[in-house]
Amino acid sequence: MDVKIARTAGFCWGVRRTVDKVMEVAGQADGPVVTLGPIIHNPQAVARFRDKGVGTVNAVGEVADGTTVVVRTHGAIRDELERAKARGLEVVDGTCPYVKYPQAIAQRLSEEGYHVVIVGDANHAEIKGVVSYSKGPCTVVKPGGEIPEIKARKVAVIAQTTCIGAEFERVVGALALRHREVRAVNTICNDTDERQADARALAREVDAVVVVGGKSSANTRHLAEICREIQPRTWHVETEAELDRAWFAGCKVVGLSAGASTPDWVVEGVAAWLRALP
Repeated sequence: MDVKIARTAGFCWGVRRTVDKVMEVAGQADGPVVTLGPIIHNPQAVARFRDKGVGTVNAVGEVADGTTVVVRTHGAIRDELERAKARGLEVVDGTCPYVKYPQAIAQRLSEEGYHVVIVGDANHAEIKGVVSYSKGPCTVVKPGGEIPEIKARKVAVIAQTTCIGAEFERVVGALALRHREVRAVNTICNDTDERQADARALAREVDAVVVVGGKSSANTRHLAEICREIQPRTWHVETEAELDRAWFAGCKVVGLSAGASTPDWVVEGVAAWLRALP
């Protein structure tokens, strides 16, 4: 089987930076090392960190004294970081710089009196962190969801870094008709835009698409949704173990894309499985 891999498949710059930082800390720390939440949304990568002795906690209250805490790629809730510092814990900030941007924007615009609207998943770690930096009213609008009535003259709209651009535009446009002043700051990561464009182009050129990445990874799910709109024969898997030969009956060329938190070795495992098909 001929396999065509998207140019931007696999780790983005921000994720690779954080992963390298965790491995560096694990090799140098005198005591235990934990990440505050899964360092990235990929079970296979998290398992490898665990094998290296790096644990995962959900809150600072679970951390023992003398432990080094690494903040995951998606950032952390502001209060949690303050608790860690108040306890004197060693904190290594692995937050992706592209995630720090909406955090800073939410804080600044809320201080300027804007009601901050974030287009994203309220349950996602990144958005929980961004919300925690807002100093005033803040509303999270789910992509594709209803836009609630907001009683404010001044509204500022930002987005989850992995948001689909069309959803950001939809929310900004709707709010612009309702409020006297609407300020839009596009906080979508450049890598996300590029990766999604590559996925669209790939889906048009192949007989089927496999998108590889954690099932809890928002950017990976978006890639699968984008590809499926163009190529119905699109599957989202975490590893080659989930693939089924029947999916590719009659296919000559299969496209392969992967989320920003998918390790290269996982992508290669899927690619090798596909190439072995007759």
